[in-house]
Amino acid sequence: MSTKYNIARKQPALSLLALSICSSFASATELNMAFLQGITDVPSVLKDGVKYPAGQYYVDVSLNGSRTGRMPFEISAEDEQAGQPCFSPEWLHSAGIFFKPEAYQDTFDSIRGCYSIGKKMASKVNFDLGAQSLDFSIPQAWMTEKNDATRWDYGINGLRLKYSGNFNQNVQNKNNSYSNDSINAYGSFNSSLNIGRWILSSDMNAKRNLWGNEFATNNLTLSTAISQVKGDLLLGRSQTRTELFSDFSFYGISLRSNSNMRSWLTRGYAPVISGVASTTSRITVTQGGYTIYSRVIPPGPYRLDDINSTSNGNMVVTVEDNSGRKTVTEYPVATLPSLLRPGEYNYNFAVGQRNDSNRLGDAFSSGYGTFGLASFDWGLPTTTLNIATLLHNSYQAAGVGLTQSMGELGAVALSVNGARAEYDNNSQRQGISATLKYAKSFTNQTDIQLLTYRYQSPGYTEFVNWNPKDEIGRKIYDPDGLGFNEHYIWFDGKEKARYEARLSHRIDNIYINSAFWQQSYWNRNTDAIGASLSVNTTILDGVSLYINGNYSRNAWSTTDEYSGALGVSIPFTLGGIRHNSSNSVGYSRYNGTSFNTNISAALDERLSYSVNAGMDEHSNNTVGASASYAFDRIQTNLAVSQSRDATTLSGNLSGTAIATRQTGLLLTRESSDTVAVVRIRDTPGVTFNGSLPTNSSGNTVLYLTGYNPTTISINPENVPESAELLNTSYNVVPTEKAIIYREFDFQKVRRYIVRLRDMQGNEITGGNATTEQGLDAGFVTRNGVLLMNLLSAPKTITVSQSTGKICRFSAVGLKENIGTVQEVRCE
Repeated sequence: MSTKYNIARKQPALSLLALSICSSFASATELNMAFLQGITDVPSVLKDGVKYPAGQYYVDVSLNGSRTGRMPFEISAEDEQAGQPCFSPEWLHSAGIFFKPEAYQDTFDSIRGCYSIGKKMASKVNFDLGAQSLDFSIPQAWMTEKNDATRWDYGINGLRLKYSGNFNQNVQNKNNSYSNDSINAYGSFNSSLNIGRWILSSDMNAKRNLWGNEFATNNLTLSTAISQVKGDLLLGRSQTRTELFSDFSFYGISLRSNSNMRSWLTRGYAPVISGVASTTSRITVTQGGYTIYSRVIPPGPYRLDDINSTSNGNMVVTVEDNSGRKTVTEYPVATLPSLLRPGEYNYNFAVGQRNDSNRLGDAFSSGYGTFGLASFDWGLPTTTLNIATLLHNSYQAAGVGLTQSMGELGAVALSVNGARAEYDNNSQRQGISATLKYAKSFTNQTDIQLLTYRYQSPGYTEFVNWNPKDEIGRKIYDPDGLGFNEHYIWFDGKEKARYEARLSHRIDNIYINSAFWQQSYWNRNTDAIGASLSVNTTILDGVSLYINGNYSRNAWSTTDEYSGALGVSIPFTLGGIRHNSSNSVGYSRYNGTSFNTNISAALDERLSYSVNAGMDEHSNNTVGASASYAFDRIQTNLAVSQSRDATTLSGNLSGTAIATRQTGLLLTRESSDTVAVVRIRDTPGVTFNGSLPTNSSGNTVLYLTGYNPTTISINPENVPESAELLNTSYNVVPTEKAIIYREFDFQKVRRYIVRLRDMQGNEITGGNATTEQGLDAGFVTRNGVLLMNLLSAPKTITVSQSTGKICRFSAVGLKENIGTVQEVRCE
């Protein structure tokens, strides 16, 4: 929400003597009195000891040294007398000054509805009258996160349709098969209707192949963000998100946390570091020899809860004050994906019916009945607690988990689930599942990322796999050799235990990653196993090398499967354009040896291409080429490939259509869920943050990320010389799927560059210029040049010199915005 102010410009009523006193009072900084209003007979600016003189100003606002914008600023007589300005919440919001309200509650004037921030300990408000600036100094611990809910922007009403389509067709086939000329096409459409804070979204797809055409609507969801609980309320089709149960889709109502609402710096686990800085200090955090955090903080208490999610290994925190004194503290850190920061939480509450189909018509046709789900994860100082339960008439489950950081010993997570399921044949099955995970960093180069063991009893069933119509099981004849004819085993082939380990190691710039897993099954004598190893590095000037190998064996097969690959990627320059050549040789048990090569390049911001070729030991040789071109309104790609049997033509396209009341219909190739529609009135060709250029109406679409603080800045190089921008950037924090709208206002300025000469042809040096209306038009430099920036064309210009001489000339014949010097003689 923005607040608009109307500022009436007035001519200053100070004498030259008063102006000189004011200039001296402002430490020899020239005071721009044109911004000052409400001047009395004895102006406050001339009173001794007045820190905040009453009046109306237009000031540059900054917070802890960082500029936040330019704002009108009014100091009342009451503020002047109190020696502290009082700021309304609306003014602070518009100025980009955000802090935790509870920290400044004792400075809030409930009668006037404003904050006297300067009264708070360690907080300062510095008003520089001469520079027309207002600087706030607020301790870091009392500031809000950059994506705090108070900064969220839900956007404007509008309709957005993202589309993507592809096709392929065999245009030649040596075997003359029945599918020789068949065309396969597929298109997907994602629509969302934004009304206030609510978003109605749906997915649709269409396909065409040899067997016919098909169109389907997949889901329908109404959602809104709720800042108070950092979560989303969803009605319709949704997906569960729990740490303990396997996730599944359902139709119903859900309230679940959204980690994107927190700063990306605070997602995942990292210890919270707090303290008190005696002076302005720099805090630097390193791990494994790399700097992961560095920040300058003002004096006062600080709390660092926005450090990047860390990996395993010791974290070194260095605090350096302005005298150069350093304090170094080392924190041993071990983490797992389930470990949350202290005070953080995740939750999911849902009621509905499980849905196993993507079709909207099958929304409530599963026949499984209604379930209720509750899940909550809570981050404690060194521990994370997980609890969850799921209730259904014929199925019940509950689970509890604990993740503990043990410092130098690593991190461990333990969880236990129990489930009870009923079936249509009146049978019941119940069981437990237990999982143990461990992670540790041995050195800065070696890290066990995940060591996992999971056990499931025969009767344990996840809700996502539960089907009340399941048959009793597999029939086995005389399994025990006791003479019985047959025996049913309902748990045959169900997962029993799983072991998994991941290990990473770094040697300089060589990275080694390995993994192993083994899965056993009930009533099976063989296990499924798998292993992988990869090594990659970069040498010379960006040359990448990699080698990898994989091995696996299925529990239902006695045949081992293995594969491997060796590759190199070499960048090079051809014709002044950066190219990349990727080459690889691979081997697999069934396909044997194969070779592939690819060369790609981006010719400019719109056009890119690639060519590729491959062969294997079975003479399956291929060659192909593709090209992509990004139009303003659509992204396209076309490819052709030749194999031993056929030539295939394929292509795809994608884009977005956006309709809003402010902009009408817009077509763009941007396909982000969250976008900004930016406008500079009737000015084509202008870009923002590297966006597409504006169209003839001055509109363009910009890619955004939900809840990610973004500064939308205009590229001034493309702005016409005659346009004087009233704002050059906006700070926004969009909610997910929002359509943000920002308009960059400008005034059309008439610029004149003239060289003044007197009647004898001598250059006039020095002097102040005014129009016939008494408006300031600039000053004359020593070489007689006068630069005028005016909103309307002047008729007469008068130049007054300190010697008392007056120079007057007609401006009717001057040409505006030509960028060259025009000669003028004074009358």
